[in-house]
Amino acid sequence: MAVNFNLHPKQTFVLETEADEILYGGAAGGGKSHLLRIIAILCLIYIPNIQIYLFRRLSADLEKNHLEGENGFRNLLAPFVNTGIITIVEGEIRHNKNGAKIFLNHCQHEKDRFKYQGPEIHLLLIDELTHFTDVIYRFLRNRVRMPPAIPDIVKEIFSPDFTLPKIICGSNPGNVGHSFVKQTFVDSTAPFEIRRMPPEEGGMLRQYIPALLEDNPSLLENDPGYEHRLEGLGSPD
Repeated sequence: MAVNFNLHPKQTFVLETEADEILYGGAAGGGKSHLLRIIAILCLIYIPNIQIYLFRRLSADLEKNHLEGENGFRNLLAPFVNTGIITIVEGEIRHNKNGAKIFLNHCQHEKDRFKYQGPEIHLLLIDELTHFTDVIYRFLRNRVRMPPAIPDIVKEIFSPDFTLPKIICGSNPGNVGHSFVKQTFVDSTAPFEIRRMPPEEGGMLRQYIPALLEDNPSLLENDPGYEHRLEGLGSPD
């Protein structure tokens, strides 16, 4: 079946970069969660045996933000589910023909990270990274390893620079992890700069890709009052 998910230029840039540890975010409304779902779906369909782990801090947020709604997994994947190609069960999305899987996970407390000691994560997606602590992030990054072979078609669809394993995080400012995320991604590299980090920082190619409300014109078109409601929060930040 054909896959045609339209992404805006800044979202597409995340697929095209050679970096393998990425923060996409910095402002509300930039299309971060939607981008993570689309990347997960494309990799599920085109990369056999890939294991994709998508995290939110709370399990309820996985259901509300990623499974339900017009742009949730259930609706986006309905044609594949209806033909038996993909199955959605509790906490897991399975491609029944190529062995690829998306695991939907939460990690509310630091002690919960030990539930993920065993998994081999090929693509780690973290939605709202600032909701997590530095301890949890470093632990999950340590589980990213041993990728499957990337088919040539993926290089054609995504970019010749697309590699695995890979970490892609989306986040707004604020919350418990604000300081560590700012220090890790925003302060350590200039926007769009790709920097090889030292071993004590994971040794990956790190990149911060700013995402602003204006980078997601679909939201502004479909909900022109959203920007005013953001201003109504009463905080310039």
